[in-house]
Amino acid sequence: MSGFPINLVATVARRWTSPVATVARRWTRVGFHALASVATIFLIAQLALAAEPEITEPEITDFDREHWAFTPLQQPAVPMVQAKHWPQTPVDHFVLHQLEQLQRSPLPPASRTALLRRVKFDLLGLPPTPEEIREFQQDRSPDAYRRLVDRLLASPAYGERWAQHWLDLARFAETDGFEHDRVRKQAWQYRQWVLEAFNQDMPYDRFVRLQLAGDLTGDQQDAIATMFCMAGPDMPDINEQDLRRHDKMNELTSTVGAALLGLQMHCAQCHDHKYDAISQADFYRLRGIFEAAVPVMRRDQPVLRLVAQAKPVKPRLYARGELHGAGPELLPAPPRIACDTDAQVAFDVEHPRPAFAKWLFGEQNPLTARVIANRIWQHHFGRSLSENPSDFGVIAAGPSHPQLLDWLATELRRGDWSLKRLHRVILLSAAYQQASYAEPRDDTAHRLYVTSVEADPGNRWLGRFPRKRLEGETIRDALLAVSGQLDRRSGGPSVMPPLPPELLKTLLKGHWKASENPADHVRRSIYVFARRNLRYPIFDAFDRPDAGASCAVRHRSTTAIQSLQMLNSRLAFDAAQALRDRLLQSSAAVGEPDAEAAKDDQAVVRQLFLTALGREPAEEELLPATAQLADASRERSENLLVLCVAVLNSSEFLYVD
Repeated sequence: MSGFPINLVATVARRWTSPVATVARRWTRVGFHALASVATIFLIAQLALAAEPEITEPEITDFDREHWAFTPLQQPAVPMVQAKHWPQTPVDHFVLHQLEQLQRSPLPPASRTALLRRVKFDLLGLPPTPEEIREFQQDRSPDAYRRLVDRLLASPAYGERWAQHWLDLARFAETDGFEHDRVRKQAWQYRQWVLEAFNQDMPYDRFVRLQLAGDLTGDQQDAIATMFCMAGPDMPDINEQDLRRHDKMNELTSTVGAALLGLQMHCAQCHDHKYDAISQADFYRLRGIFEAAVPVMRRDQPVLRLVAQAKPVKPRLYARGELHGAGPELLPAPPRIACDTDAQVAFDVEHPRPAFAKWLFGEQNPLTARVIANRIWQHHFGRSLSENPSDFGVIAAGPSHPQLLDWLATELRRGDWSLKRLHRVILLSAAYQQASYAEPRDDTAHRLYVTSVEADPGNRWLGRFPRKRLEGETIRDALLAVSGQLDRRSGGPSVMPPLPPELLKTLLKGHWKASENPADHVRRSIYVFARRNLRYPIFDAFDRPDAGASCAVRHRSTTAIQSLQMLNSRLAFDAAQALRDRLLQSSAAVGEPDAEAAKDDQAVVRQLFLTALGREPAEEELLPATAQLADASRERSENLLVLCVAVLNSSEFLYVD
């Protein structure tokens, strides 16, 4: 060891900070060069082990970029069709062109009552009133439906309906989840911000920018929007707060990838994606965009918003996705597959969140517009044009109508990212207005329907309007609306309607305290407190997501619990009683022009059907219902209650045609 270079010993010992280095420095000063050399060998080994390895990742190939989702977004030409009388908007040309290629025809238009019920539930999440039905049926002007759509889009109830679609994506809840499920007292402000943004028709680009970087504008209302990033589950009470932050950062990254880009980024947090052109480094570059906005976490302290940090954590790649596998530093950037090399080089790493928001809505990024246009279509037609609205990767099936999707996406861009404008284009189309079913008595339409179902049972080619079941929140709102109980107050903190005693026993003390004001118990479902570990019973029965992760498509189950909820729950029975009382009061009204006719049993049955189902009863329904109401073995009010229960439990009440 005597020949070991002493100057290297001194240099390494001087520059390296460790207990071994301290010993080496001491030995060098006192002349124990041999021992110091041994220590230095250990130091050099430590340096080699600690050296940050070079990041290696698969290159993005031309083949990768040829996948439909990553091709440049250009507005396609509107195709020519043979049935030139059918299209109402350009949407119809794309739909009809595909049907004609398959030698099929769309169904005729839906009845006015079916169309009114459909569009009002779609836009407002509420059933039409008898007055609205009569008004729409009597209005035979050519633009009656267009004016109806405009009126519904201008209603404050529009935001109360469409906010929930976004809150599913944002995995919104007002508690942390996990064992203690602690309340986030200000979380309702984000729900209200989203609701008001929809009502104001805030351009989608600004809507997203504020949720990613609203804290940088200096406006406290804008800062509320960043709750989107931190809305997922959390464990403030764990001992390893670094691990808590690490998990939150990974969850945030996965949500941004799925909700905004339609990419399953979470598959790459531990290793390169097995199918898509997303490397592990891509995942942590995307995460790096937000590193400087999430603070070092402290035990039992909630973190609800993004806030720029004076001493940010540096972005790193984490081997196997583990906190203790911190590897080389990297620069924040969008996923390589969605942008070219020039865009990555030009990315502003000093201001990554505004830069990311700008890139999301730039001309070179084809994903953002395709993803949100696909989601809007999904909520009108019950299924998206692509198989999975949050997965545009190579495994998921491509869109059924790729040119239609691109046309909608470019139309959204062209319309300054106005979602209401895109709603109008879709809702005014003949494809949206067509019937979902044709009665056998209409021979021609029925044969079209049968052919459509046999040839395309999944309705992929949109030869008929798809029948859709209402969500649990909408079912609850419909029950309250038709029974005259619904409190239409808007805004404010969330409310807690009473829960069944047997369900309360399963909760920790104080986890659900019914609101003192009885009027709060019948407010719209968007205002019902969203506890992560307990979904309100009818929401749970009808498949509301648990807010554990971003949800693009709600599962639709068919269970006995759903029937029991509708038949036996206090909510449903109270609605049936209130509806019964409302009908009796109407039939006993004095001073109405047709007050005498309203006393007739048939008039009561007609009003029941019109109120609950949005249509007049057919003859084969009217006669037995009237006979039930006239049954002398029970009181008339009891007979009417039985009828109300039966109608509210019908499939037609739960579905929209």
